[in-house]
Amino acid sequence: MTPLWVRLWHWAIAVLFVILVVTGVILTYSTSDFALMNYALADTLHQVTGIMFAILFAAFLVAAGVSGHWRRYQRQWQGLWSRIRIHGANVVNGNEKAGDSGSIAPPRIERTRGFLILVQQLLSIFSIVVLSPLLVITGLVLLYPEWAPAEVAGLGGIWPLALAHYVVGLIGALFLLFHAYIATINGLRRMIRGR
Repeated sequence: MTPLWVRLWHWAIAVLFVILVVTGVILTYSTSDFALMNYALADTLHQVTGIMFAILFAAFLVAAGVSGHWRRYQRQWQGLWSRIRIHGANVVNGNEKAGDSGSIAPPRIERTRGFLILVQQLLSIFSIVVLSPLLVITGLVLLYPEWAPAEVAGLGGIWPLALAHYVVGLIGALFLLFHAYIATINGLRRMIRGR
């Protein structure tokens, strides 16, 4: 059972992240000749949404620590690699025993479901432990450039952090697409009903 507060947090973070991706694309690729929306509006929306994302992410960390919800992620992590290897082998090799006994092997989507859900669990943990903190930290430094170190990896301080923010944002957008696909297989009902 997924608690209501986690489901509400999840949907709020998802909406905020979609807004961040759209406004980030507008801020990155707009030119004086072509823009999907007013640049100043996109900039303000990106900043406000980014601050809200950072606040909600910090609130999740505190709430998960206080409520003990973090143990769920610890349980997901235990034995994850071996389960991925087992489900991955099932996807690659198929269900040979079912074919040998004369019964019909399950469709490929059924064989891949467990593997995809395990990969999604791994990516969810990665997004909470690595991606979101990097997005928040680099975003805050871009919002307050005076916080940037004078030099990072031999380059001017703000430029490598802006590049890191861009790359982590792209990885986050890819995660969002994969996560939405997995939700169509198994998880959408759970994030609505909690079961």
